[in-house]
Amino acid sequence: MTAVMDTFNLIKEHVTWVDGIYPKLIPEETPANQTSLLVRDAYSSLGSYGGDTFNTVAQNIVIQIYYSVDSDLDYDDVEIELMKFLTANGYTITDIKGRQTDPDTEQDYQTIQVTRNKVIKEK
Repeated sequence: MTAVMDTFNLIKEHVTWVDGIYPKLIPEETPANQTSLLVRDAYSSLGSYGGDTFNTVAQNIVIQIYYSVDSDLDYDDVEIELMKFLTANGYTITDIKGRQTDPDTEQDYQTIQVTRNKVIKEK
């Protein structure tokens, strides 16, 4: 399973304060009065070189939270809870972009980048 789908499934089983969680892309017909969470790929990098090969892959994933235009959620509380949950499950928070407003939907959104290190096992 891909890093995006692993992360999507992990979050889907835990987060209850969103109306929809999506891997890779949010459907165009999703209304702006829905709080949505998007999980997508960022980039990967190789590491732990030894024996003429790499032995780990740092898988970077972007999580974007699009808050409903009429949301009454405490953004800080839900974002911190999500980041603590991900950290407890082996992810490292590598970047938090800061909340912005989407000019098309007028939704506030937050972008969080996380990294999961995958150890490559010899076959």
